[in-house]
Amino acid sequence: MGKLAAARMKGFKKSIIQPENFSIFTAIEFPKNMKHYLYKTLVFLVLIIVFLPACQVKKTMKKATEFEAAGMFKDAADMYFQALQLNPKKAEIKIDLKRCGQLYLEELSEEISQSYHQGDYKTTVYDYVAATAYVDKLARVGVNLKIDPSSTRYFEEAKENFLAERYEVGQKTLMEQNYTDAKEIFEEIYRIDPDFRDTKNYLNQAKFEPVYQDASRLYGEGKYMEAYQKWHFIFIEDPNFKNVKDQMQQALNERYKQGSLFLMNENFTEAATALGEVYRADPGFEDVKVLFAEARNEPVYRQGNSLLTDGKCRTAYFAFNDVVNDAGNYKDAVKLRETSLKCAQYPVAVGTLAPKGKSATAGEFQSMLINRMIKQNNLFLKVYDLAALDNSISQSLLNNAGNLNRSQLQQLASKHGLKAVLFCNLSEFTQNEGKQKKVEKTGFERTTTKTSTGQVSVSDRQVKYEEVSQENLVSMTMNYKLISTQTGEILLTDYFTEQLSDETKYASYNGNSTILYPAVNSNGIFMVDDRNFQSLQSLLKAPKNIKSAASMTNTVFETASQKIAGNINNFNPEK
Repeated sequence: MGKLAAARMKGFKKSIIQPENFSIFTAIEFPKNMKHYLYKTLVFLVLIIVFLPACQVKKTMKKATEFEAAGMFKDAADMYFQALQLNPKKAEIKIDLKRCGQLYLEELSEEISQSYHQGDYKTTVYDYVAATAYVDKLARVGVNLKIDPSSTRYFEEAKENFLAERYEVGQKTLMEQNYTDAKEIFEEIYRIDPDFRDTKNYLNQAKFEPVYQDASRLYGEGKYMEAYQKWHFIFIEDPNFKNVKDQMQQALNERYKQGSLFLMNENFTEAATALGEVYRADPGFEDVKVLFAEARNEPVYRQGNSLLTDGKCRTAYFAFNDVVNDAGNYKDAVKLRETSLKCAQYPVAVGTLAPKGKSATAGEFQSMLINRMIKQNNLFLKVYDLAALDNSISQSLLNNAGNLNRSQLQQLASKHGLKAVLFCNLSEFTQNEGKQKKVEKTGFERTTTKTSTGQVSVSDRQVKYEEVSQENLVSMTMNYKLISTQTGEILLTDYFTEQLSDETKYASYNGNSTILYPAVNSNGIFMVDDRNFQSLQSLLKAPKNIKSAASMTNTVFETASQKIAGNINNFNPEK
């Protein structure tokens, strides 16, 4: 089968690869009848998929037979086991595996008997363990073997002697506090017989006693949480080991007392660290939850009170908000947060000055700016339209080129509670919707024909087409000022210009544009301009759309309003 597959593969390779002058373009030689070729190839691949595992099984079975003939029953059984994994449904393989497996088991039984009668109880025990493991392995694939009952009897007697000897060694090693070796010995006993005498307790002692002692040392050094973690590790594995549960509680209690003392001395950082460690270890320990919350939040609460007293209402709000989010209504944090918010709110009225005849445009910009400012959801910022709030002052502002006198500012503060006026001066604004220009042009339609004799003739017909162009432009110059109503101080100011333009130029023709040539005028006579054919074709394919002046105005206003709103949003009057 392997030779047949190799021969077919060799022929397949020969049909597609040329060894001489090999390149990516010459490597594949496609047969004339492609459909037939692909069908044969597909059949060949299916045969490989179907028969390759069978070939592997046959090869493995051959090796198994050779091992069995040589009396190497374990190796033969291993090969039969591999073959069965490749073809689990074949009964003959199971039969062969059972035969060789049983023969190998009989060899182990002889070794068990021999080692037992020689007093080599360790070998007896481990050979029997290996035998039972082998029986279990084959049972998982449906092959049932039987261990000689005498081997079981030898194992039970040998196990008692061997484990008793190891048990005594383990006890002696444990008394010498050689915990590493003792752990290995009792783990060995436990693997062979978990119920042998008091092995489980001795094993736990070997594993946990050094950890327990290390925890005791750490506790004595005042490292209470490190000690707790080690005792907790033991508790998870064996809750009844010594007095580990009590020791854990004692460690937590000592760390709790440290945290409480730190808190009494107003060392909030150390208190939060200590009490936090106790809380995370045992959230229900004493009143650690309450004290931990106090250690975390008391310094922030005090800072908020101090800030509120100093008029830093915005910063105070954030401090009290942190306390509320962490500990709910700690003391009167909720009430103080509301007081801070009310104090921190910053009402601003917006007014816009425009060039003559551009009041509607200024109104459009101001509406966009106010909308942008509101959408930022600034907790402290309140936005008003100055004209809607106080039309007389708004008119005075516009009539006096944006200048507000001190009395007007104070009036806005006292009457309307405003803390600032945002004055925008749209000093220059141009919106030019360009007129579409159309120029009639002369051209030629060129037709090429070929006669029956193979001669080519060219015919040119003079026609008219249009060249269309348009340019739209928007430009804006603006400055703004944020003015305090209490002091008249300019809190923020900036100046910037924005400009956008768009243009289009294309050719339009109602006929067959693909054969349209431009014309050149020579002494009043139009002739075909071959050199500029591609230029005309590009104009015929050029986009005809152009951004309107209105859409560009909207873009310019969006850009300006976003800049101003962002600056106002980031402005903190407390800094």
